[in-house]
Amino acid sequence: ILMLESMPSLLLVGIILYGVTTLFSIVTLPVEINASSRALVWLSNAGVTNVYTHDKAQDALRWAAYTYLVAALGSIAMLVYYISIFLGRRD
Repeated sequence: ILMLESMPSLLLVGIILYGVTTLFSIVTLPVEINASSRALVWLSNAGVTNVYTHDKAQDALRWAAYTYLVAALGSIAMLVYYISIFLGRRD
């Protein structure tokens, strides 16, 4: 961002690379959410959780899955920010 005036193509390359990682984050989001569901089933089948702790484990795994959602949203927000910087520059 600091070299935007001297090398605008470098920022464009950075935006493209960041876009690829953002896309990867979005594509893998359903896998991460499903992993929490599968982990809950495994915990129940393995006898790690019981009637008293099942709801707490479900809540913890749900919030763990939400961290991936928040990370994807944050990545999208940063990508939009970088694109707006690139498009708003003066030639």
